[in-house]
Amino acid sequence: MMKPVVEERNIAKLFSVRGKVVLITGAGGLGGYLAKGFAENGAHVVVTDVVPGRAQALADSLCERGFACRGCVLDQTDKAAVEAVVQSIVNGQGRIDALINTAAIAPCHPAEEFPEDELRRVIDVNLTAAVLTSQVVGRQMIAQQYGKIVNIGSIAGVMCHSYESMPYECTKAAVHQMTKSLACAWGRYNVNVNAIAPTWIMTPMLDDCPPEYFDAVDSMHEFGRMSRVEDFFGTAVYLVTDASNFISGHVLLVDGGWSTARPVQCKS
Repeated sequence: MMKPVVEERNIAKLFSVRGKVVLITGAGGLGGYLAKGFAENGAHVVVTDVVPGRAQALADSLCERGFACRGCVLDQTDKAAVEAVVQSIVNGQGRIDALINTAAIAPCHPAEEFPEDELRRVIDVNLTAAVLTSQVVGRQMIAQQYGKIVNIGSIAGVMCHSYESMPYECTKAAVHQMTKSLACAWGRYNVNVNAIAPTWIMTPMLDDCPPEYFDAVDSMHEFGRMSRVEDFFGTAVYLVTDASNFISGHVLLVDGGWSTARPVQCKS
């Protein structure tokens, strides 16, 4: 089908998520924050997590405040489980307007010694889960002839950012290419597929890092700090609303300028 033209010039309507059915995978740092933001702005949010109780606790806290959110336990590497969750959403809401894939892990080991079991787990959680979930949701979006998919990639999929995160970097690069592949495959069905590539985010994923690690990362950014989850809500809203109607297959770096330069400071 030919892509419809969005003629809306009212900014509030163009960027509105009110009434949209949004599936967010991962209820931790970034996913949890996005779920709150979308629900608080009128979306019907379904948030999932592999950890029992995490998504439900988030959903309960939002429902208590009068917002629409449902929490589900979901192992995204189990396609049958993904299909069951997606079908339950469609049964209840009739459609899925947007999918945001956020779940990921990033264990660290020297590249030459990375344990095989952890290597396979990183691939499963970071890549296979996103592929399977996108496939299942994508079929629904093809049927309804509309949808927005946003994958959370990483600057690590664009440039090497660590000596000890080789599998993470590989899977995030693959997520970026998956984004482009699905954008190509599903554009004819009026489905947009894009990715956000964050710099380091202050989330529980970094809880075990020493203070000097944060100082080093902060110093690498021209803005003087690594990112926070709050830095990504606007980008996510843009990519799931009509404001991004003609954008697909794009990997949007939200990195505080980290990727732009490594200037040398010379004494004058």
